[in-house]
Amino acid sequence: MKKILLILLLLPALLFGQNSWVNFKVQFDFYAPSESNFLMVNDSSGLQQFFYQPTIAYEYLDTTISIQSGSYTIQLNDSYGDGWVSQNPASFKMSNTCQGLIIDWDPVLGSFYLRDTTVNILPCAPPSGGCLDPIAANYDSTASFDDGSCIYPPCAGLDTFYVLNYCDGAQNKVHYKWTNMANPNCRMLAYSRTTDAYSLGSTWYNYPANFSNTGLVYSNSQNNTTYYFLGMLADSSLTDTLIITTADCIPGCTDPLALNYNPWANSDDGSCQMPPANCATGESNIVVTVMPDTYPGETSWEIADTTGTVLATSPAYSVPGVPVITEVCIPDGTVIEFTLFDSFGDGLCGSCYGGADGGAVVQTLCGDTIIAILPGNANFGNDTSVIYTVAPCVPNIIPGCTTPGFVEYNPQATVDDSSCVTPVILGCTDTTSPDYDPIANTMEIVPQCQYTLVITDEAEDGWFGSWLGILQDTTALGPFMMGPYDGYSQSFTISLSALSPVEVMFFSPGNASTTASQCGFYLIGPEGDTTLSGGTNAWTDPMLQFPYRYNNIPYCGNFCTPGILGCMDPTALNYDSTANMPDTCTPIILGCTNPLAFNFDPVANVDDSSCMPIIIGCMDTTAFNFNPSANTNDSSSCIPVIYGCMDDTMFNYNAAANTSDGSCIPVVFGCTDALAFNYDSAANTNNGSCIPFIYGCTNPVALNYDPLANTDDSTCIGVVYGCTDITMYNYDPLANTDNGSCIPFAYGCTDSSQFNYDPTANTDNGTCVPFIYGCTDPSALNFDPLANTDDFSCILPIYGCMDSTAFNFDPSANVDNGSCIPVILGCINPIALNYCDSCNTDDFSCILPIYGCTDSTMFNYNPLANVDNNSCVPFILGCTDPSAINFNPQANTEDFSCIPYIYGCTDSTALNYDSTANTDNGSCIAVVQGCMDQNAWNYDPLANVNHGHDSLGCLYAATWCINGSGNPFFLNDECYAWVIDVDDYCCENEWDTICQLTYDYCQGSWTGPLPPARMELEEIHVYPNPTENILNISKEVDVEVYNMLGEMVIKRENISILSIGELNSGIYTLRINKIIVKQIIKK
Repeated sequence: MKKILLILLLLPALLFGQNSWVNFKVQFDFYAPSESNFLMVNDSSGLQQFFYQPTIAYEYLDTTISIQSGSYTIQLNDSYGDGWVSQNPASFKMSNTCQGLIIDWDPVLGSFYLRDTTVNILPCAPPSGGCLDPIAANYDSTASFDDGSCIYPPCAGLDTFYVLNYCDGAQNKVHYKWTNMANPNCRMLAYSRTTDAYSLGSTWYNYPANFSNTGLVYSNSQNNTTYYFLGMLADSSLTDTLIITTADCIPGCTDPLALNYNPWANSDDGSCQMPPANCATGESNIVVTVMPDTYPGETSWEIADTTGTVLATSPAYSVPGVPVITEVCIPDGTVIEFTLFDSFGDGLCGSCYGGADGGAVVQTLCGDTIIAILPGNANFGNDTSVIYTVAPCVPNIIPGCTTPGFVEYNPQATVDDSSCVTPVILGCTDTTSPDYDPIANTMEIVPQCQYTLVITDEAEDGWFGSWLGILQDTTALGPFMMGPYDGYSQSFTISLSALSPVEVMFFSPGNASTTASQCGFYLIGPEGDTTLSGGTNAWTDPMLQFPYRYNNIPYCGNFCTPGILGCMDPTALNYDSTANMPDTCTPIILGCTNPLAFNFDPVANVDDSSCMPIIIGCMDTTAFNFNPSANTNDSSSCIPVIYGCMDDTMFNYNAAANTSDGSCIPVVFGCTDALAFNYDSAANTNNGSCIPFIYGCTNPVALNYDPLANTDDSTCIGVVYGCTDITMYNYDPLANTDNGSCIPFAYGCTDSSQFNYDPTANTDNGTCVPFIYGCTDPSALNFDPLANTDDFSCILPIYGCMDSTAFNFDPSANVDNGSCIPVILGCINPIALNYCDSCNTDDFSCILPIYGCTDSTMFNYNPLANVDNNSCVPFILGCTDPSAINFNPQANTEDFSCIPYIYGCTDSTALNYDSTANTDNGSCIAVVQGCMDQNAWNYDPLANVNHGHDSLGCLYAATWCINGSGNPFFLNDECYAWVIDVDDYCCENEWDTICQLTYDYCQGSWTGPLPPARMELEEIHVYPNPTENILNISKEVDVEVYNMLGEMVIKRENISILSIGELNSGIYTLRINKIIVKQIIKK
């Protein structure tokens, strides 16, 4: 409803002669704009003093006018003729401070076209307008009404302004608080809240206009997130910026004495499970653990004996996903039946209706499992049961040494058997270590070291509420978890003790258990060994193990230095600088270590570069073939020296001789027979020429030479032997007897120093030629035709280009063959863009091709490319962030349109619909509409959305009436509630015809008079409706105001005027005197 406040203040000049005033407060009905108006006429002058025509339905008028005292007629008009009556009653009030309420038509009843009355207005000082706010700069204490003229000084922030962060179960709450100032302009008008400091102030949210609240609570803030908050005051000034970083809200048991104590929990969720009760002698503990599903109120159980007597029942379950342990003492030997119930009939199958499964397990302290209902197989219908006979536990006795500090100590032993005999002596017990202590019997270990925790997420989308903690003694590390953008794994360095066990706990509360199979971890020691690991397929069985626990004792190594055997003598051949324990040393022996060498030394282990190659030969210095270079004797090859004549042309030639002794005797042929005539004592070789003595003239030159005689008998006659042939070379003119010695002339050069010396020539013919040295090869460049003796100076021709300026100049050529090619400069690289096919000399001008996109308008334009390879790719704008929901794999140019994944429920019909989410994470909770008020007749325990107090929502029965539920009506029916309120008979006796007629009258279906038999009509009217602030009630009543969620927001007693200005706009339900129910609209 739009409330119109018209303050008509006439100027002082016009007020002259006006000695009175009146105020109109008028509530029009729905049809007023088209049907209704009112006017005021001065009875003395007949002039119209005031007229008003409404413009909107249910308009409310509050206005003051100045008039002259006297008689006036007030006239209400309705053109339709049904008066000012509709769904909400109209009213008309006229007053001033002197006469009070002059006209009070509330409501305006009855059907009329015109309704009027005459009033007498007495003199009354006119009201004066001004500022009535004491904190305003222009406060006017004399003003009769506030005319909106208040002027306030500028604001300087809020007096108090702070922010708190706390956990409420799993919810992380951020509470912004402040104290409002008295100055309305200095109260919160709007606020901006963001996790990005740079966007703070870009989006503003309106704060309730009446400024009645002094704080905001955000109940579902993110863990470990920094929030920025800025307020805007009514005068448009800004507050300081509040900054807070939320903690991790971890609900759980915070009592260290509880069995399920969670050292990481900072918000106690009431789940603490204390140790089992000490049962009386003859009784045993039965431990019932129930992890409720999404609908915990449906689950219950009981334990009964064979007679049906119930021995124990379950507590009320209210928190889904958190195990609750109940211990019960049952007499030993009792046969019990444990029964698990579900009122809805789907067991603990929360997933059957969009939630998470629960589970239940019943065990004894002996470790026996009586029954187990596990998630994934939890739909047992309405009930399931098992029979079990209770029996006492038999203690597990383990004898052993129970005293720490002895080698024989057994931490598992329960009874000491006096086996503790050997005190622990710490030290290095590794016999291979240089630190070995022969006295020690227990290895001394390193007490502390750094471990690496690796957590994994196979889906790479986060752990969805699951987390992991590490507990050692009283030290709790963590929590550790994977976020939606943390990828496959994260690593953390943690310090662990090797003196006590470490426990890794994995928590997967509520719906998080559905994705726990994607989580994993590795706890890796300093040497790279994995001490503990789990996950992927290990997170199962959440009932029997919650949280999941993994135990082991870290190992940080010991103080023993690893033994390294080796030679520790730096002068030894096998010296090992890393050795710390002595081993056999090998001394250095220099020599030749090459087994193929002549002087190979098999004892040597270090080569001294003295190796000599093996030279095989005869090493006997007396032998004919002695080899002074040989170092390896080949005795079989030695040849002894045999002296003799080695000239096979000699007389005494010795074929076996290998060494000439200069004894060669030339062969002298002749008769060697000393008795022969021609015995030749000089001859050494008989040539068969021996002649017996024949006496005669033996002188061949003698004239009487007797050729047969061999013995001269001195009878020779002067014969001169010789060549008697005058043509012969040796002709002897004195010879008289030719002795056959003639030698023909042999012409030639007889000078042995000459080039053409002829050893066969006997007559020099003057042809001797001296030696002339030079090149005798006719093909050589320096051929000397005069030379007769080659001196190896020939220069053979090398053909080629001898022009040093030519392209193919050959510096080695000595004969130019006319092949010279002139130099042609250019690019000679055939792959270059400017390749010169006719060029033969590169001038370094080549431009090599650079392939790429040469179109400068393209995405992959390459300014260096000179050859377009058709690879151009046009610009494709889009989101290039693979982690964004609108990632475009085709895009190559970021347009800053990326939208990050926001996980949540995206089903707008779901109860927990998140309008900011763009990626559904399976957390949607289906809306179950119904009445959530347990006091209502139609209360629905499955409902999670309340219809409200209307015809579709909760129905309230008049249970105190004799007719029980009030059939056929409920208290939601205003007419029914009114009837039983004004006529007790209809409630205390029966619903008769009078009750029904009264009811029909209220409904408008009975137009006759009310039955007078039992009651006088008494109505309670609430108006105006809709309204912005004030509700008028026709008599003093008790009032409760409820919002659409069924929450009571206002409660007042004995009032007739109700202010609802502090409420937000919407539909509300009024319960009057706890009986009458009316709906109102707050504009």
